[in-house]
Amino acid sequence: MSNRPIGIFDSGVGGLTVLAKVKESLPKESVIYVGDTANAPYGGKSQDELLKYGQNIIRFLRSQDVKAIVLACGTTSSTVYEQLVAECPGIPLIDVIRPGAKACVKQVSQNPGLRLGLIATAATIKSGLFERLLKASCPDVSLLTQACPLFAPMVEAGITKNSVAKWAAETYIGSWRGSVDALILGCTHYPLLADALTGVLGENIQHINLASHAAKALRTRLLATDSLCGGSILPVYEYYVSGEADAFNKTARHLLNSNPIALKMQ
Repeated sequence: MSNRPIGIFDSGVGGLTVLAKVKESLPKESVIYVGDTANAPYGGKSQDELLKYGQNIIRFLRSQDVKAIVLACGTTSSTVYEQLVAECPGIPLIDVIRPGAKACVKQVSQNPGLRLGLIATAATIKSGLFERLLKASCPDVSLLTQACPLFAPMVEAGITKNSVAKWAAETYIGSWRGSVDALILGCTHYPLLADALTGVLGENIQHINLASHAAKALRTRLLATDSLCGGSILPVYEYYVSGEADAFNKTARHLLNSNPIALKMQ
């Protein structure tokens, strides 16, 4: 058993969708969340930049004595995850792409003919990682992919349910109407656009949320190493950002139904 906190980081508010699922799956665990708001969005960054950002945040989280770290960012997970793992012996790093792909493999195996659509940042789509992982086990799967570079900045700006969000969703995936059965939300910001996405593809489209599967993978990893929090200690949630905190706090209040106050990461 370990009462040390879990670390979670993302480019901004998107990883809060992962935190919400971690709170559901692991209600006793304390969490330190970092939003790299000064460098958001990550989708158009180079691999070298993403590696540097990840290294800096992991260094900070390790200084806080976390017992595991969740890379709550599809872009980081699909581009520099293995490099970060190699640099962090002794501490589990959980990404969002690999657990999500594994879950999709299971769904396709149980539902032959399931037609999938993957939306993500330009970097995640360009990496091809999700598609490779999926087709390694399901080579004949029907998979459409689309980069949606406007989505994460829109979410960071609080643009999620108005006519702009609907227009962007229609522009990116309007042509998929009738061609997909399930939509993979390949960036953790995208669940916050669920209404706009449903408005384009319809109520019957299943949304595959990477956050849910990352939280399950984290729980499995902590169970395997006997690292779950023990006792009756109340969990503590701390929030840090690298840039301005006001917009982050506003979105966090809406998403988490609480009143977090983010501090500046030093």
